[in-house]
Amino acid sequence: MAGPAWRRPRLDGLAARMAALLSVALLPLGLIALHQTRGLQQQSEETASLTLLALTAAGSAGLREGVERGLGVAESLGAVSDLLDDPRTCRERLSRLVTPDGPYAFAGLLPEAGGLVTCSTAPAPFAMARPADMGPMMAEPRPRLRAAQEGRVSGEDVLIVLSPVTPPVGFRGYVALSVRRDALEAAAPAPDLPRPAALLAFDRDGVVLAAEAPGGASQVPPEELAALLPAGRALADERAGAPRVFEATDAAGRERLYTVVPLVPEVAYAMGVWSPADAGPRDEAPLLFPVVMWAASLLVAFYGMHRLVVSHVSTLGARMRRFAQDRGIGPPLQGAAPELREIDESFRAAARSIVEDEARMEAAFRERGVLLREVHHRVKNNLQLISSIISMQVRRTGDAPTRALLRRLQDRVLTLAGIYRVLYTGADMGAVNAAEVLGAIIDRELQDARPRAAVEVALDDLVLDPDKVVPLAFLVAEALSNAVARLGGPEPRLQVTLRREGEAARLDLVNTTGPGAQARQGLGAHLIRAFAAQMGGAVEEAAEDGLHRLAVTFPLDPPA
Repeated sequence: MAGPAWRRPRLDGLAARMAALLSVALLPLGLIALHQTRGLQQQSEETASLTLLALTAAGSAGLREGVERGLGVAESLGAVSDLLDDPRTCRERLSRLVTPDGPYAFAGLLPEAGGLVTCSTAPAPFAMARPADMGPMMAEPRPRLRAAQEGRVSGEDVLIVLSPVTPPVGFRGYVALSVRRDALEAAAPAPDLPRPAALLAFDRDGVVLAAEAPGGASQVPPEELAALLPAGRALADERAGAPRVFEATDAAGRERLYTVVPLVPEVAYAMGVWSPADAGPRDEAPLLFPVVMWAASLLVAFYGMHRLVVSHVSTLGARMRRFAQDRGIGPPLQGAAPELREIDESFRAAARSIVEDEARMEAAFRERGVLLREVHHRVKNNLQLISSIISMQVRRTGDAPTRALLRRLQDRVLTLAGIYRVLYTGADMGAVNAAEVLGAIIDRELQDARPRAAVEVALDDLVLDPDKVVPLAFLVAEALSNAVARLGGPEPRLQVTLRREGEAARLDLVNTTGPGAQARQGLGAHLIRAFAAQMGGAVEEAAEDGLHRLAVTFPLDPPA
C-alpha cells in the first residue's frame, strides 16, 4: 500500500522546529570545522607567500651580493682619510680595483665641495656632473645607489654605489664605485616554480635601480614597468625592514601580488610582481564543506521528521477533522511507527464508540420525540375534554358571575391546549414560534371585540423555548381579557405588537377606554405580573387621555 501523501511542510510545524533544534546542536561543530578549515587555508596562504618571498630573494641574490660587496669596498676606501689628501696615491689604489674583466668599471672620490674629481680611475680629472642633483646627497650623507645605462667615464651599463667618506674630522665626500651589470645577474628560478611578471630593485627614495623579466632574460621597458607597479602607491612607501607580501591593483587595473625583500636595509630593496594565480588557487570549497554538511544534516533531519512523524500526524489530524464533519473513520494508518499506529487504533476505537453512542442517542431521541408528541397530544386532548366539561357546566349554571368565572377558566384551559397543539405539531419541540401561538390566542380573545373595535396586530417571528412561551401566552390572554373588558370610547381601538429589541423582546398592548375606566387590580393583574416575573421581564402600565397602555419587556435568553 502506498505511503502517506507528501504535504508541504509548515515553517512553524514539528519538522521545522526539530530542524531548528538540530541546527543549534550542530552549530558548535560547524563553527569548529569552519575555524579549522579557515586556519588551514590561512596556513596554506602563508606558505605560498613565503614561497614567493623566497623566490624574490633568490632572484635578487646576485644584485644583493653585488651591492653588499660594492658597499663594503666603498666603505673600506672611505675609511682611509689620507686618500683625499694625496690624489696620486688615491688613483693608484683605486686603479687596482678597476680591471677590464673585473666587476667594477669605475672608482672615484667625489669631494664634498664639488668641482674637479681628481681621485678616480678616469684618465684625467673631470668636473662633477649635475651639481644641483648632488646637493641633497651632500646635505644627508648616507649610502646611496644610482643606475646608469651608460656611465660617463666607463660608457657601460652600471650600478653606481656611493658610500660617504667620514674620517674623524667629518664628512668629506663620497666614494663612487660603478658595478657592471654583468656582475649582477639574477638567479634563474627552477622550471616548475612560478615566475614573476617582473623583478625590480629600488632604493629607499623609490628610484628604480633595475627591472628584469623572469630569469634576467631581458630588461623591462620603462612603459611596461610603469603599468606593473601598484597604482596610487609610491615605491618609497613600500620599503620595510622585514619581507612582506601585499595585494594591490597595478596601473593597468589588474590584481597583483607584490613581494618586497630588503637587499641592504635602508639602502636597496627588491620587489617581485606576481599574478594571484602564482600563489596557488584560492579554493573556497573547504570553507563550504562544513556549511554543506550542516545543510545536508538539516535536510535529512527535516525530511526524516516529516516523512516518519509529521506526515502521519497530519493524516491523523485530517481523519479527525473528517470524523468531526461526516463521522468518516477511514482505513488504518499504514507505514507509520508503532507508537503512531497505537494512537490511530485508539482514535479508531474511540470514533467507533462515539458513532455507536450517537446512534443509540439518536434512536433514543427519536423515541423521546415520539413519546413527547404523544404526551402533548394526550394533554391537549385532555385539556379539550376539560374545556368541554367546563362548557357543559356553564350551560347548566344559571348564576352569571359563576358562568363568567367558568368561561374565564375555560379560556385559560384553551390557551394551554393551543400551546400544546403547537408543540406536538411543530418540527422542533424545543423551540416555538411565539407569533404562531400568540396569533391563535389573539384571534380567540378578540373574536367578540373585532366587530366593534379597530384591531391592529403586529407580531415579530420570535423563536422561544416552551418555558418562556407558556407564561407569555397566559400573560397575553390575561392582558387581552382585561383590555376587552375596559374597551370603550367613541372610536374603540386595540393594538397588540411584539417586536425584538436587541437581546430582548417587548410586548405592547394599547386600548381605548370609556369614561371613568380604571385599571383592574384583580386576579388577572396579579397573574400578568406573575407571568412576567416568570419570564424575567418587567411590566409597565399606564392609563391617560382615554388610553390604557401595557408594556412587558423580557430577555430572549433564559435568565441566569
